[in-house]
Amino acid sequence: MQRFNVREESMTPNLVPGDEFVTVDTRAATRGNIVALPHPRRPDFWLVKRLAAGEGETVLTDKGLYTLRPGEAWVLSDNKAVPGATDSRSFGPVDVATLLPMVTEIDDDVFEQGAQLLAKEDDVFQRIIDAHGLPKFWRRPRGFRTLVLLILEQQVSLESGAAVFQRFEDLVGEVTPQSVVRFDEGQLREVGVTRQKSGYLIGLAEAIVGGDLDLGALHALPVADASRKLQEIKGIGTWTADAYLLSAECRPDVFPVGDRALQVGTGEVLGMSGAPDAEELEILSHPWRPIRAIAARLIWHAYLTKRGRVEPEH
Repeated sequence: MQRFNVREESMTPNLVPGDEFVTVDTRAATRGNIVALPHPRRPDFWLVKRLAAGEGETVLTDKGLYTLRPGEAWVLSDNKAVPGATDSRSFGPVDVATLLPMVTEIDDDVFEQGAQLLAKEDDVFQRIIDAHGLPKFWRRPRGFRTLVLLILEQQVSLESGAAVFQRFEDLVGEVTPQSVVRFDEGQLREVGVTRQKSGYLIGLAEAIVGGDLDLGALHALPVADASRKLQEIKGIGTWTADAYLLSAECRPDVFPVGDRALQVGTGEVLGMSGAPDAEELEILSHPWRPIRAIAARLIWHAYLTKRGRVEPEH
């Protein structure tokens, strides 16, 4: 895994100067990926571009049409109007083997590499791994069912949220928006859902059935836009949106600073006298960008292990 810092405007608005990202070399870049690559004419200088075409595809060059040969790729700037933008329009095809895809989603491989990078850069994470081992990567399914669980977990323990969710599932059957809208708040309260959360769950189901929220479309949105879209729904605040984007969408830099376990866990692993608040946690987490979601998972692991707990299976 390698870190990169954006210095120019050729990839705006998707990446702007000052943005950081990481890449991995354990997978091949695919069409549409943002990639880092060494400049074909300046080996000591890295570029960030988008893979626009690959082997067998035909592209338009300043000399006419050209069909890419085996092993060749065509990379372009997103902001083609920026003065002096350098991409395949100026230096031609590049070797596809030199392209390092930007990490946009965490999986087992990315999690392990990211944990190793954090441990190399910060002794805090090396101590967590030495003391508690590397946790198994986990994710929750994308979709309505996971959002329901997260709403039920608001301001209660994981175990309490899981218990209420099980009774809720026993009541409604398959947890889908269509099944939930058949029930009223009183019926949900009978299985232990609070009055407030009953309203949230029915409102969420109605928003999806009515087309006001498309959970399947969140994957294509930038994190900030996806978070705003979720928070348009009553009952989904910053914590729930962050938890969904981290656990279901597996975005690499989501860091739920309002999570109490993360606050307490961070204070413990940093040897602080108390738990940092959300504002302090945002500042403390800055060196762990742009893979703070991996940092959060390691801190949660230390927090739970220290208390003899594990995340419940759902």
